[in-house]
Amino acid sequence: MISKSSPWKTLMAVLLVCGTFFQAGCSTVRSENSDPIDHLFVLLLPFKNLTSTPNAGKAISALFVSSITVHRAMYLSSSDTGTTKELAKMAESGTLPENILEPLARQHIDAVLFGNVTEYEYRSGLSTEPIVGFTWKMISTRTGRTVWAGAVSKVDSCFWVCHDTLSEFARNLVDVEIEKRLSEE
Repeated sequence: MISKSSPWKTLMAVLLVCGTFFQAGCSTVRSENSDPIDHLFVLLLPFKNLTSTPNAGKAISALFVSSITVHRAMYLSSSDTGTTKELAKMAESGTLPENILEPLARQHIDAVLFGNVTEYEYRSGLSTEPIVGFTWKMISTRTGRTVWAGAVSKVDSCFWVCHDTLSEFARNLVDVEIEKRLSEE
């Protein structure tokens, strides 16, 4: 015997399927904070690109520079290109040795910010959506302690409603993390 399903059950099934599609965007955000970061002189190293997208590391680094500048969160310091490249190479291990941090502290640099870009591309499926992932760490040059660290991995899940570009989506993620960190102080 075949039974007809009620319109109520059909509606519930459709809502369940639609909800699953709209929740399909994955998101991971973790951060660790200790000392205040506002008004620090920070040396920002280029983020290492671990993706197949050329210049993804440079793109995320530039977004951090832009967001820090707009929010006037910290003061960005610079170092000569050779020193920056050496420091970026050393930072690949996830930390910097004290013998490197001490000279930076004497140059009035309070902290070093560096990170990795793990995802930076468009994901294709029913629609094309940007996916961005990056990690970062800020180390105090005076104590060697981590002052701020975090990881973000997120898919722009607006589905057919909005059309963020990859850069726009990444900028929003960086802005949110900086705003969140500043609001915790």
